[in-house]
Amino acid sequence: MNEIITVLPGDPRVRKLLGPGRGAGASLRWSVFLIRQPTEDGLLLYNALTLELLHVPAALLPALESPRGELRERLRRDWYLVPEGLDQHATVHELRELLRIVDPPKSWIRKYTVFTTTACNARCAYCFERGWEPRTMSPETADRAADYMLAHSGRHPFRIDWFGGEPLVNRGAMDRICDRLRAGGARFESAMTTNGYLFAPETARADRERWNLIRCQITLDGTEPRYNEIKNYVCPGGSAYRRVIANVHALAAAGVEVMLRLNFDLSNAEDIRALARELGREFGDEPLVAAYAVMLYEDRNDPAGGRSGEERARLHALRDEFFCILEAGGLRRPSRLPQALEWHMCMADSGDMITILPEGQIGLCEQYARDGFIGRIDRPGLDETVMEEYRTLHPEIPACADCPLFPGCLPLLKCPNQICYSERRYAQIAHTRRAMLTEWENYLNPEKLDQAAVWRRPL
Repeated sequence: MNEIITVLPGDPRVRKLLGPGRGAGASLRWSVFLIRQPTEDGLLLYNALTLELLHVPAALLPALESPRGELRERLRRDWYLVPEGLDQHATVHELRELLRIVDPPKSWIRKYTVFTTTACNARCAYCFERGWEPRTMSPETADRAADYMLAHSGRHPFRIDWFGGEPLVNRGAMDRICDRLRAGGARFESAMTTNGYLFAPETARADRERWNLIRCQITLDGTEPRYNEIKNYVCPGGSAYRRVIANVHALAAAGVEVMLRLNFDLSNAEDIRALARELGREFGDEPLVAAYAVMLYEDRNDPAGGRSGEERARLHALRDEFFCILEAGGLRRPSRLPQALEWHMCMADSGDMITILPEGQIGLCEQYARDGFIGRIDRPGLDETVMEEYRTLHPEIPACADCPLFPGCLPLLKCPNQICYSERRYAQIAHTRRAMLTEWENYLNPEKLDQAAVWRRPL
């Protein structure tokens, strides 16, 4: 093949809003928003502004050194080459405002993160909610929460994310909310962040049906001895680890997707390495179970998380290693490139997602469960001043100037998890390169994409 291949066409909204690239006949330079990844027979070229992915065959690589003629015009038109004096960051800011206009927040709430309780049956030392006074949703508040959802989502589809604490500590609130929604004709699905202990194999299918449960995230902190020690469950019976493993099997058999989260730091790396291999043997043939590894305490409260640059580099290397182990074990879902450029970061600044706390407070982020509320489900109106605080972006730092990921990066000032540092940028760029290779493999072998489509997309 001696032609450039369009592997992914990018975001059509962006292409329409930007129009053809500027600077015909002018002096041009490469965009800073490009990421390159060699392949066996050429080069992948990803534009993080338009989200287009190209494959340039080896025969054409010399021409990329100094593009001329039709090649130069194509690269200019598609925003790979830009005028020397173009302020690319200003272009991104303008584009975000246009995207907000053409693709505004929904007029209804499309996702509710519901805290059924802030109590938990586990006693993990690292939990960010450790030491909080337990609050549990009453039946009356559960009814009001369901009524609020019916009033603010109507007949539109929406999703509930059950959160806590441990949401299953108060499964009665979940039952009550879902029964009332169903009686009201609501179209909803739900997902859950849980430790998985309070599920039971014999009720997994009934739970899925009653709650319209499509997905669970379950944290595993180590192999059996370490897990049982860290979780330190209230009133455990037998091995908590074996119970959770059995529940994962039961949930998957009932048609619920399960994402296993492996928390690690330098102190437990060897145990997590063993756990990743063990989970591959346990669940590698189960298409509805996947896993990923997360660094404990990353970015919470200070840029370094209390770690030196060398320690952060070691942790990122460990995460890459765990990624490979999980992938080899059949538990890692392939990295994919984004299909749309977002003008917002997450639920906090989306304009159509909220949290509902156990006592009926309304918030915008699950990290703020004790303050930062914008209203209550039993009162009309929301606090626009507080909402604007959640939308405020973190000031740009010098590293933003030449970061290829800038178009998709919207770090919020109130978020404790979005402080940028060099190792994190390098890791994210490496993640993007893996996703580029995945998209190229999918292009060459579309049957692999069909196999990866087992996991559903939420409403």
